[in-house]
Amino acid sequence: MKHTILMLAFILAGTIQVSSQGPIVPIVELKFRGLLGGVQNGKWIAPVRVAPTTKSETEFVLVGWNGVEEGGVTSGKKGEQEDVCQDFTRFEFELEQDHGVAIGTAAKWNPVPRVPKAIGLDNAAYKSLVTKFLRKKGIVRPVVRIKEAFRVDLEGDGIEEVILSATYYKNGLSSSAAVGDYSFVIVRKSVGKVVTDHLLEGDFVLKRVTFGAPTENHISAIADLNGDGTMEIVLYGFYYEGDFASAFEMKNGKPVKIKEFEIGCGV
Repeated sequence: MKHTILMLAFILAGTIQVSSQGPIVPIVELKFRGLLGGVQNGKWIAPVRVAPTTKSETEFVLVGWNGVEEGGVTSGKKGEQEDVCQDFTRFEFELEQDHGVAIGTAAKWNPVPRVPKAIGLDNAAYKSLVTKFLRKKGIVRPVVRIKEAFRVDLEGDGIEEVILSATYYKNGLSSSAAVGDYSFVIVRKSVGKVVTDHLLEGDFVLKRVTFGAPTENHISAIADLNGDGTMEIVLYGFYYEGDFASAFEMKNGKPVKIKEFEIGCGV
């Protein structure tokens, strides 16, 4: 009888443990519709673990640069396994939106606790910031082209960060690149009187590239992806034969890449 009671206790404990795990919330990057990964009880889950648990058709909340998109909820259909990128899962949406993320409706938190504020792309102060940053990277006379720029309090501490992307390829993005070409995304963080620029992703051409894979990097979304009240930064990028996406979270005042949320498809 004692053994029976103990066994029943273990079974019940196991049942409680499984049921307390909660649902895995899938997250899709909307530029090239790739499954970025998922979240379960606030923890990051890699896409290879999320894909098998995701239904063939799933409801998502759409998040763009200005917060939750009007209309909010849409349906996404899981695509077939691709020959070239077998670990990559693509979703099909009837949307024109080409930036942002789709978060499974099982998420019960506010994905945009603080709405990012757009910064003018011709803002003189930020063009000067980009010029100085590029010179530090070895590009002496940069042609400044800011593509996206936002102010937002990522950590909820009352201090706004600046997130911006800039890209310039003299002859457009291809397998070659000229000296002075570049593409990058940075976060500008202020701590007291100290201001630091943190590079998230970047490509800086200091020697002519005749054949390679220069990349273009952009901001896809700024949102709370796991419900902890801190906002993450989602990036997408591409090169002449492929696409990729990644996400960064704030840790101890610095942006850190979420290793589970790196995806790509290309040759």
